[in-house]
Amino acid sequence: MALRSRLRAALSTLSVRLFVLLSLSILILFAVHSSLVQHFQTLAVEGQVKAAAYRASDLIRQSLYTSMLRNERDRTHEMIGILGGEPGVEAIRIYNKQGVIAFSSAEQEIGSKVDREAEACYSCHAAAKPLSAVPTTERARIYRKPDTHRVLGIVNPILNDSRCATAACHAHPASVSVLGVLDVQMSLEALDAEAVAARRRALALAAGVVLLSMGLVAAIMYRSVYRPTAALRRGTERLAAGDLSVVIDAHRSDELGLLAVSFNRMAGSLRDADAELREWSRTLEDRVGQKTRELEQLNAHLVQVEKNASLGRMAATVAHELNNPLTGILTYAKLTARRIGRLLPEGEDRHRLLDTLEMIQAESMRCGNIVRGLLTYARQGSAELRPAALHELVDRGLKLVAHHIELRGIVAERELTLADDRLVCDPDQIVQALIALLVNAVESMGDGGRLTVRTWADAAAPEAVHLSIRDTGVGIPPEVQPRIFDPFFSTKQEAKGVGLGLAVVYGIVQRHDGRIEVESRPGGGTTFTITLPRQAPGRPAAGAAGGEGGARPS
Repeated sequence: MALRSRLRAALSTLSVRLFVLLSLSILILFAVHSSLVQHFQTLAVEGQVKAAAYRASDLIRQSLYTSMLRNERDRTHEMIGILGGEPGVEAIRIYNKQGVIAFSSAEQEIGSKVDREAEACYSCHAAAKPLSAVPTTERARIYRKPDTHRVLGIVNPILNDSRCATAACHAHPASVSVLGVLDVQMSLEALDAEAVAARRRALALAAGVVLLSMGLVAAIMYRSVYRPTAALRRGTERLAAGDLSVVIDAHRSDELGLLAVSFNRMAGSLRDADAELREWSRTLEDRVGQKTRELEQLNAHLVQVEKNASLGRMAATVAHELNNPLTGILTYAKLTARRIGRLLPEGEDRHRLLDTLEMIQAESMRCGNIVRGLLTYARQGSAELRPAALHELVDRGLKLVAHHIELRGIVAERELTLADDRLVCDPDQIVQALIALLVNAVESMGDGGRLTVRTWADAAAPEAVHLSIRDTGVGIPPEVQPRIFDPFFSTKQEAKGVGLGLAVVYGIVQRHDGRIEVESRPGGGTTFTITLPRQAPGRPAAGAAGGEGGARPS
């Protein structure tokens, strides 16, 4: 089964098919050529044999002419016997007009009558009336004896010569043109044997030439067709399997060489297209990843904004409802403490009541601070925008927390590198955000540490300024970082921390159409980076800032 499959596969190849067709063509052409050559050679040899037989027949007739003219029958018979015994002579006969054999090299035939319908006599007696003279073109005939070899017969008429007609020994009138026929039969057995041998030699030579031609054709087909087509097939199979580095040897100037060159060009184009597609795929993956991250950030921002808006509205309502009761509690606690101080004498009860009232005052004030924080957080759209210098705002914020920084023994550094620090903003809110971030940074470091405030601008985006506050504090755990801007979320252990500081900062930055980011790791400090547009949101670029603003970033 496997051998049959391989044979079928081999026969289906172009080179094998061409080899078979060319071999069959060569074989047929050589067969036709050999047959034609043998045929014409046979005709030529038979013509030469006939010409030789004609000359021999004429020689025999001339040799017998004198004896027949003198009617010397014994001499004629003796000469026919001698000539008939020569090699290659089958028989010599002389017929009279009645077809009776008068002389013959075979004595048993003398006196017998020839069969005029036999193959040897057909040329003269095929017509209804015998020919009066045998034509020159019909004097020779070749026939085959029954179950033996071929024979060439030469019919030579014995004409009624004038000397024969006037001789005293004959009684043939001058009106009779033919007195008899000399029939010389030559054996073609040796010629046929030589023809068979020549045919065999010709066939052997033709077979050798055919085999040699087939070998040459096979070598030419293998080198000129099979090898290049096999290389092309292997190349296409490798290319179909995904190997784009395939290159076919194209050191040829024929059609297969041009096909190999075209294949190499196609493979090169595919390599270039594949590289370009891979590059586009990588670029697309990078862009998709970038856009995905941007969408995630935008979604988180939208969620945060929505959450802040909802909590802001709720905080405003709660703060408004709590502010009046808290004010009354604080006022009545102070009045009660004064009255107790005047009315009750010194003693344990007086001190206990005063301590209780002082605690009520402290907690009321703490609730008041919470309410003020809620009101600050709920202030949406209340920014008063005007031109300002960012470095001046940074200095104000640092001065306001300078005492706090000194008490903790912290080193504060300024890296204010902006050549142009002008922007349009609400200066008070920006300072409020700076103070909140600075206080958080100081409290995260405890005693000692380094606080760095830095400003800069990107050359690629000069329409925005950047402000960062970096500390060397305890850092923020990764699982907490997504929630640090949520209202009422705090990592401080003190009871006074209500978790509104960073939420307020986030709201201020958003009202300025800015962006705030945090980078932190536990034990490695924290960096808050604020990006603010130079131009106020919703205002033209040439606003009140005196032309220093820029287009708002998208």
